[in-house]
Amino acid sequence: MKLADTLMVLLFPFLDVLPFTLPRYWLFRDTLRIPFRYIVLLQVCLASAYSALFYLVNLAGYETAAQWTTIIRYFFLLVFLALAFLLIKASIPKLLFTWLLFVAWQFFVMGNANYLESRFFPDLSAPHPYLVYNIARIVIYLVTCPFLLRFFYRTVADALRINDRAMWRYFWVIPLFSTLFGMLYCTTDDVYAYASWQFLASRYLMLFGACYVSYVALKVLKISHSRTLLEEALKYADRNLLAQKKQYDGLAAHMDELRKARHDLRQHLAVVKSYIDRDDKAGLAEYIEIYKSELPPDTLELYCRNDVVNAVVCYYAAQARDSKIRFDAKVDYPDGCPVSATDITVLLGNLLENAVEAVKRGNGTQKYIKLRVKRHGNAALLILVDNPCLTPVHFNGVIPLSSKREGAGIGVESVCEIAARYAGEAKFEQRDGVFYASVYLSYAGDSI
Repeated sequence: MKLADTLMVLLFPFLDVLPFTLPRYWLFRDTLRIPFRYIVLLQVCLASAYSALFYLVNLAGYETAAQWTTIIRYFFLLVFLALAFLLIKASIPKLLFTWLLFVAWQFFVMGNANYLESRFFPDLSAPHPYLVYNIARIVIYLVTCPFLLRFFYRTVADALRINDRAMWRYFWVIPLFSTLFGMLYCTTDDVYAYASWQFLASRYLMLFGACYVSYVALKVLKISHSRTLLEEALKYADRNLLAQKKQYDGLAAHMDELRKARHDLRQHLAVVKSYIDRDDKAGLAEYIEIYKSELPPDTLELYCRNDVVNAVVCYYAAQARDSKIRFDAKVDYPDGCPVSATDITVLLGNLLENAVEAVKRGNGTQKYIKLRVKRHGNAALLILVDNPCLTPVHFNGVIPLSSKREGAGIGVESVCEIAARYAGEAKFEQRDGVFYASVYLSYAGDSI
């Protein structure tokens, strides 16, 4: 075997797997069980083993290579898929959905390379069986790469953030049929079948059919999800308006009482002066006590100077008190904070509502909610909510699953999306019977 042909045989398996597995792992880079650089090393090692086995098979001659090539390729295809299940912390339907889309891309590249080789270079393929095929695969991959990666890292990546198990249980089937359709030619030994326009059309239908249907389905899903989140935001906005109205009504009543007290202050001062003139200290002390009892009570709660944030915190503080839950809040919300009123309402509303419900459901002796809102540096905000939670919380990766519905709760998804919008992150953890929720928001420069 000549040196050039040997290199093509060794290169063949690497082109089979690495151009499609590494972008798929990068798509899940935030949920990998080990760092991405170790995954690259592991993939290269596996591809090297695949290459060595493929080289040995080709040393045995053309007939042996023709008999075993398809078997070896599909064996390693399944090995790389099984490895992805172990290294990526995501649900099986999500992994299958993305894997099938990448397989559709892989078959498109291989199918077009087969067509070019069989249709235009049949004489060159006989003495150099992998030269044209490998070169064609590299060129076709590089041409399609910008378009497909844009599709994966935008449309698909946005959809993967939606943690709806019921939806993903059906969504992964969308690219399945296109992939099965593309496998129809995989077992044929007729080299002229690859040179037909029907074969080439099948590859285009397979890739563009899978991507287009997936694109439309994911867009519909995103719109539906956005509407759900909007309804959730409106719910908290209504509560916020009610809370603010209650605050303003209380403030108006308080101001009326203060006006009345100020109006009566002159008469009280005249009485006090008469006691002083008579040097009647006992009478003055008694009168002052009576006057103090008639002053309007200071019943207004003020957690911070931002009306929206203060209203939200007051609303859930009142709910906590009604359920005999100790509410401990310290809010240092910066003036002129660029976080929108809607976002901070939804974020605080979700965190505090979940905390109140969790404590009310709990049967422990400790009943408290601890809220901390504080600045982090000059352009970031940190929100912490702690509450006792003895019931085990199940997680999908780092996202807590809802106790009311399958998958993550809509509120948790809203919190995560708002955090991502402000170049931050949301973390949830249960430890020693306490549930900890923390949200980091950055509003420096162009982070919003």
